[in-house]
Formats: sequence, structure tokens, C-alpha cells
Amino acid sequence: MIRRLHLKLPVETFRSIQLWLTVTPLTLAPLFFGSVDQLSVAIWSVLLSISTLIGALGPLSVARRRLLFAFLAFSLAYALVAIAQVAPNLIEHLDDPIWRRANEVLGLNALPRISSRAEIPPDAIGHFLLLVTAFVSGFLVATSRPDGDMLIRFARYSILAYAIYGLAALVLTPNLLLWAPKLAYRGSLTATFVNHNTAATLLGAGAILWFCLAYQSLQSLQYASIRLLLLIPSNERVVFTVILHTVAGLVCFVALLLTGSRGGLICTALGLLVAIVLMVTNRLRRRFWYVAGFGSLALALIAGWLGQTGRIGSKGLLDDARWSVYEYCIEAIRQRPLLGAGAGTFADLFPSLRADGFSRWGVWDYAHSTILEIAVEMGIPIAAMVVVAAAASLIILVRAALKSKDHSRNSLAAIAGIAVLSYLHATVDFSLQIPGYLIPFAVLLGCGLARATSEPTPRRSGRTREFIAVGTGRTPEPTSVELSSQP
Repeated sequence: MIRRLHLKLPVETFRSIQLWLTVTPLTLAPLFFGSVDQLSVAIWSVLLSISTLIGALGPLSVARRRLLFAFLAFSLAYALVAIAQVAPNLIEHLDDPIWRRANEVLGLNALPRISSRAEIPPDAIGHFLLLVTAFVSGFLVATSRPDGDMLIRFARYSILAYAIYGLAALVLTPNLLLWAPKLAYRGSLTATFVNHNTAATLLGAGAILWFCLAYQSLQSLQYASIRLLLLIPSNERVVFTVILHTVAGLVCFVALLLTGSRGGLICTALGLLVAIVLMVTNRLRRRFWYVAGFGSLALALIAGWLGQTGRIGSKGLLDDARWSVYEYCIEAIRQRPLLGAGAGTFADLFPSLRADGFSRWGVWDYAHSTILEIAVEMGIPIAAMVVVAAAASLIILVRAALKSKDHSRNSLAAIAGIAVLSYLHATVDFSLQIPGYLIPFAVLLGCGLARATSEPTPRRSGRTREFIAVGTGRTPEPTSVELSSQP
């Protein structure tokens, strides 16, 4: 007994360390300007790497092991392509012509490479490590259901805190970003981020988490009619909880509106719609076509409302400059479709793509479409692999949410909604390339996929006991116990 206790204590201690090493970057990564500096990226990478190594010591089910290995295989393929791009004299006809020109003009003897850089940029390496370690860390932590619930709870409250700060800062210090002068997006809520679009995605994720929690609390109410709702004493506390959760969701949503982000608002509305449909589908017990009809009607109403809202109604979804950048990216992809121009080289490549008539204002260090930027830098095969992985993760979350019967259904629906929000927004902006949002998203995605691949919990159901009359002298037969595969 003492030996078992000694073995249990280190396991619990390591699990606790792993949890807090994941919670720290999850909650603090957005705090200091979105953690875009190299020091912040290095700190979060170290913490998440330690958390991942601790979690790797624990056992995993077959389904979870397969999913984790698939993610690591995708990550390895991405890394191998990035390494091949900087390897000298690898594939001659794919080498960047800049090396030949540099040798001719400057008299150098540089070895040609596929990439326009001799080495992979540190930012590209850091962001890749953040994605891998944040996802795997969130996945391994969530193999314990209480720890997974803790991750979601910390994400929910931290995003609410950023929303409250953003509202207060917009009123009290509109010309400051934390302690620094606010140089861009004055008049818009940016919370602790430089870009209002990144703030919008984080706040949208918070709104989805809080509204799903409010619905989960609402499900525990017991009433036969609205008139009798508050006559049941046990309902009073639940109603108060529902109100608090709804208010928290509204705070995040109002903060999202004040960012002025068109893409953030539309993608959040679609993600919230997906989460709501997943939560109410089985509860309403309607056929698929009823659910599809309800979703289509809601989508039409959301599209009509958003079409008349703020900057969307006056300027449309995308501006002309962004469409022009997308055209330049497509042209760059046509020139290098197989292995791309090199990881992290978009900012170096884009000036050569700009036409004379393109606006010279501003610096385009992002393509404002993560998937297009991946295709430019890494090639079409890697971009297609990323799309397949994103679609597969969404399918796994949706199927698990539809099959779940307990409170995990709402958390799975919320994470599926956040995935829809993030994937859609990544097609028109670069929020997933900012560590302050990349880390919370990757941790929550890993948490959701770990929960989606959890083994069904056995439930004991006993046969009806035989009634024995007192005084008959018979001994009752032992009751057999059957294991049900229903979760």
C-alpha cells in the first residue's frame, strides 16, 4: 500500500507540473503584444516542450496514439520540406535564380538553394515549434478529463479578462497599447494585440466558449413551463449561473464588435452557428433535413445582418489591395508549385511581386491568407496536406460532438466552432501566424481532439434482483453484472 502511494504521488506531481506548464502560455501568450517577439516565442516554446516531454511518459489509447502519430507525421513532412529548401544543390531546376544573380553581380560563390535564404528564419522555426508543442501538450494534458476541463476553464476566463481590459483601454487609454503608443487601428479595440483582426479571433473564441457554457447550464434547468421556472428552488441558482455565463459571452461579443474586424465578426458568427447546431441536434431529435434547414435559415439571417453591419456594409468583405495580393500569391505559386519559395520567405519575396500600380503604402509581411502564404512558401503539396489535416480535425470534432451524451458534448461543440472560426479566418487573414492566438488555438484543438478520441466509459447495469420472501430459507443467487459499451 505504501509503495503504491509513493508511485502515485510522483505521477500526480508530474501531471500537475504538465498542466501548469500548459496553462501558463495558454493564458499569458496574448498578454504582451501577442508574443510576436523572439524572446516570448523562445520562452513559450521551452515551457510547452517541457510539458510535452512530461506528457509523453504517460500511456495512450490506440485511437489517441494513431491521431498523435498522424499529426507528428504531418509535422515531420513539413519540417523535411523546409530543410530540403535550404539544402544546397538539391534539385537544380528548382533553385532560386537569386543565387546565380548574386554570384554574377557581387562576385560571390554562394551555393544555390531552393529557398531565397541560406537558413530557415528563426521566426519560422519558432512558430512551427509553438504549433507542434502547443497542440501535443494540450492533447496530452486532456487525456485526463479533469485536466482537460481545467484547460478550457482557464481559456474561457483568460479571454474574458482580455475582453474586459480591451473595453476599459478603449475608453480610458484609447491612444495606448498597453504602455506603448498606439500607432495603428486607433478607435478600434485591439486588447493586447497590435492588429484588431487577431484580437477579434481571440474574442470570438471566448464568445463561443461562454455561450456554449451558458447553454450547458441551461440544460440542467427543470421546469414544465416558463411560469413554473423559478418556483423550483433548485432552479434559482442555475438561472443565476446561466445569466452570468450569458453576460460573459455578451462581453466578449461586444468587444468583438468594437474591434471593427469584418472577417473576425463573420467567422465568429459562422463558428457559433456550427457550435449551436451541434449542441441542439440530438436534443431536438429532428431529422437531418430539419437541422440542415434550420442551419441554412440561420446562415441566411446572419449573412443578411452582417451585410448591413459597420465596415462590412460600407466596404464589403475584402478590400481591393487584398485581392491584388492574392493575385500576386497565385502567380508566385504558379512559378514554384512543388516546393515553394522557402519557409518564412514571403516578406522577402513579396516586393518582387508587387506591380507598379499597387499601393506603396505599408509593409506586406503577411499574405493576409495563411493557406495562400503556406502555398507560396512551401508548395502546393504541403498546402494541400494542411487543408486535409484541418478538415480531418473538424470532422473528428463534429462526429464526436454528435455522438457524445454527457457534458463533453458542449465542450466538443465549442472547440469545433472555434476550429471553424480559425480555419475560415485563416483564409482571409493571418491570426494563426500570431503566437498570442496560435498557442490558445492549438492547445484547445489538441484538447478537443484528445476528448474526441477518448475511450467509451463502461457503465454497469445489473439484472433485476429476484424477490425472496422472508422466511423461505432460500439464498438469493448472485446478481450478474453486464458491461455496456455505451459512454
